[in-house]
Amino acid sequence: MSEDGVIRGRHVTLRPAAPEDERAILDWLYRSDLTPPMLGLPLYPERPIPPPEEAGHGYEPHYFDGSAPELGRCFLILADGEPVGQVNYNDIHEQDGRRRTKLDIWMRCEAYCGKGYGTDALDALCRHLHEWFGVVEFMVQPSARNPRAIRAYEKAGSRRLDLPIEEVRSLWGPSDYADSVYMVRALPPEGGGEGRQ
Repeated sequence: MSEDGVIRGRHVTLRPAAPEDERAILDWLYRSDLTPPMLGLPLYPERPIPPPEEAGHGYEPHYFDGSAPELGRCFLILADGEPVGQVNYNDIHEQDGRRRTKLDIWMRCEAYCGKGYGTDALDALCRHLHEWFGVVEFMVQPSARNPRAIRAYEKAGSRRLDLPIEEVRSLWGPSDYADSVYMVRALPPEGGGEGRQ
C-alpha cells in the first residue's frame, strides 16, 4: 500500500473513498443497469430500492474518512484512472483465533463487468487486509438468485460453505438475503497482521 492508502492490484488500483464519493457509490448500487440483479423488483421484492431522497447515506462515516480502519472502509476501484466500481470490507473481528471480515463489491455499470476488474479488486483487498490486519477469512454473501455474482466470487477464490444455514448464520451473522449463499476465501495465517497502519 502506498502512503496515500492506494492498494495496487494487477490491473486495478483501489483508492480509499472520500465522503464526497459516497453518493456516486450508492447511485451505482441503487440507480445503475446493475441494480436489478441485486435489489428491487422483480427479483428482490423483499429488498426494495430506496427512493432518491432516502438513499443518500448508507454507511457510517468511518467507511469514507478512514477514522476506524478495523471497523470497515470503502475503496473506489480504478482502471486506467477511471472509477469502475467499489469494494469495501466491514468490521474485522476474531472467532476461534481467526481474524475475519465480510466484503461487498459492485461495479459502476454493466460496461465494466466481465473484464476481471472485480476479481482483481477482491484479490488486492484480501491481500492487503491479510498483510496489514492479519485477516485470514473473507466472506461474501450473494443471493442464490444472482448466479453471475456467485461465479465471479468463485473465480476470485471464494468457496460455498457446506453447512446448515443455521450454523452458517451462527458463524457469520444474519443473512443479507433470504437465500444468501455464504462464500468464504481463506488465506494462510502466517505472515499477516503486522498492523502497520
